[in-house]
Amino acid sequence: MLTVSGNIEQTNSGGAALFDMEMLQALGKASFSTKWELSEVPQLFEGFPLRALLERVGAQGKSLRASALNDYVAVVPIEDLKFEPMIATRVDGRTLTIRDKGPLWIAYPRDFHKVLQDSRYDARWVWQLNKLHVD
Repeated sequence: MLTVSGNIEQTNSGGAALFDMEMLQALGKASFSTKWELSEVPQLFEGFPLRALLERVGAQGKSLRASALNDYVAVVPIEDLKFEPMIATRVDGRTLTIRDKGPLWIAYPRDFHKVLQDSRYDARWVWQLNKLHVD
């Protein structure tokens, strides 16, 4: 489901940390309603805090390389944690499938911080997330 690698202290498979959905859901809960780049109305995003995942693996770095199933890659600076982004698993009450940009999607509370309403941040909304590499 999700592989975390790079500069991390906690691993469970050959220098990486592999997570299934049950392990990810055990990291806690996060939710917010916000618009995103392609939505006209706010949507309810539910999942777990990105910060909790990074704390779980003991991430030590300045940025994340977030990769998607389609090989899209975005660099997410660790300083973005101040905005409390999440990894969403549900949108508007629906569990995300690959067809719905899931099963994992990095989401920012875009409507809560004006600075997030910018293409630099929009590019960090990685859907179909399957890998995070800590640099």
